[in-house]
Amino acid sequence: MDVRLDQKVTVVTGATKGIGLSIARVFGLEGSKIAICGRNEQSLHKALEKLKSEGVEAVGMAVDASDEAQLGSFADFVERQFGGIDIWINNAGIYPQAKITEMSVGQWDEVFDVNVRSVFIGSRIAKEKLHKRGGGVLFNASSFAAVMPSVTSGAYAATKSAIYSMTKTLASELAPFNIRVIGYIPGVIETDMTRPIIEKSGQGLYSQLALHDIGRAEDVAYPLLFLASDYASYITGTFIEISGGKFCVQNPLQAWS
Repeated sequence: MDVRLDQKVTVVTGATKGIGLSIARVFGLEGSKIAICGRNEQSLHKALEKLKSEGVEAVGMAVDASDEAQLGSFADFVERQFGGIDIWINNAGIYPQAKITEMSVGQWDEVFDVNVRSVFIGSRIAKEKLHKRGGGVLFNASSFAAVMPSVTSGAYAATKSAIYSMTKTLASELAPFNIRVIGYIPGVIETDMTRPIIEKSGQGLYSQLALHDIGRAEDVAYPLLFLASDYASYITGTFIEISGGKFCVQNPLQAWS
């Protein structure tokens, strides 16, 4: 099975590290031209250096994905550089830790801006750009928090639940434009963002996972590679859960006893 993405152009938001960077790397190594963005210019340059050092053809721009003008300018830049866009991945997100009733209004607004507004804006832009190419694939990052929220990350879970709903609606709205829309639900994936939480939670996390192991960013990237390929041309309006079987039963640890 050949899932290469030769001649394709992929945009990944929030791709300067973690899952986003891994997706960009995997898609790039399979032939796609890559465009990444992130808010931190220094992190962006490091990410681009890493991609290019592995032979990936990549460009990037420091962008706040929740800012319509900035994200629109980035998309236009990518179009000028590569001639168009075929795959758009709304991956940008933040993961604040606070109880809902103890958050400030400013903190609440920020997590909804970064996690939800960016998906809304990115999806509008993706519709325009992908339609010009005759169609394509739009991915949205949800989270296991949308399936089962947790205390201290309730606002984050609310944003990811919103994305879950938006993705299904977008799949129907964009189907006439030959654009497939798919969401992905990572579970416990070790990244710079999650590593402190994983270290704090310790062995308790392993007891929730059927595979009894923490995921890597690549574990998310490879399933998306298949879903972006023509082999998945009849898949839209749904989600892939990449969680190592988190709470697939009430007592995953029992099988390891």
